[in-house]
Amino acid sequence: MLHVLRVNKADMNAEEVLKYVDKNTIGVMVTFGVTFTCHYEPAAEIAAALDKLQKETGLDIPIHVDAASGGFVAPFVEPDLVWDFRIPRVRSINGSGHKYGMAPLGVGWVVWQDKIDLPEDLTFYVNYLGGNMPTFALNFLWPGGQIISQYYLFLRLGREGYRRI
Repeated sequence: MLHVLRVNKADMNAEEVLKYVDKNTIGVMVTFGVTFTCHYEPAAEIAAALDKLQKETGLDIPIHVDAASGGFVAPFVEPDLVWDFRIPRVRSINGSGHKYGMAPLGVGWVVWQDKIDLPEDLTFYVNYLGGNMPTFALNFLWPGGQIISQYYLFLRLGREGYRRI
């Protein structure tokens, strides 16, 4: 049975992660900004341990960073902390704009390092405005106002505006 290891433990370290991964592990999820403690799990250390594991065993286990709480905080308060796509093993990151991005409740997103990291089986195509548009979403179920609001804030505030706030 395939599984994803979700770290989400304040005392979890790279050595501890290696105790839980095996040939059936399809990914390790690192929580970057635990909601109640703001604790950043050590993404770089875990990636280094997984790099070593790959050299020893051939197991290539990617990392997903759940940055719902920390993704909008760390770049401003700890800009030198490496936790994102600067780590090659990090293949995807999710964020929540409604937490610290000032967007309406419910706005969140996920980004992938490379198109190859989003399996074609998870993408579907919709005919929209006369074209065939690839998408990975639940289409047309919710109004788009929250997304437009987040987009506006990104454009209006930019990095410098968020830093000031």
